Amino acid sequence: MQIELEAEAPATAADPFGDMAPWQTMLDRYAVLFTDMVEGSSVGFVPRSGSGIQPGKHVAGLVEAAGDVPMMKWINDGSGMTAGLMRYSGFQEARVDLLFVADDEALEAMRASLGADTLSLIKRLIRQGHIMFFVLRTKFELQDAGYEEFLDTLGLAFLGACR
Repeated sequence: MQIELEAEAPATAADPFGDMAPWQTMLDRYAVLFTDMVEGSSVGFVPRSGSGIQPGKHVAGLVEAAGDVPMMKWINDGSGMTAGLMRYSGFQEARVDLLFVADDEALEAMRASLGADTLSLIKRLIRQGHIMFFVLRTKFELQDAGYEEFLDTLGLAFLGACR
């Protein structure tokens, strides 16, 4: 499975993720978390602004994404997680297993932490409400796809205390 990669450049309002190389380096550093994931497993990150997703809104009431919203997609290509940029055209069209919707402050903090412990930062940003988290698969689909260790790392235990 191939991700459409766009020209890499520093982050801007139109491209809040910037160069994909540091993101890929970070994913490679955490490669062990993704080893149990099946090929095609994918995680998306979109900026809250323009996404049509706002805190406190019911998913059924989401508006369509406004204009040309970028989505960073991490996808297991069979040899590990690969980072790429795609266009986000709405919640229903995201075609990811997990969707993270980050405010501008979170995106800036994530980019600044790419050389450090980025996943711990993402965990804190979720708990602080700077990143909203949507699960687009059932618990059993995520379990079968090998997401347990990744979700546990983010403090998002989805299997519950009793298994």
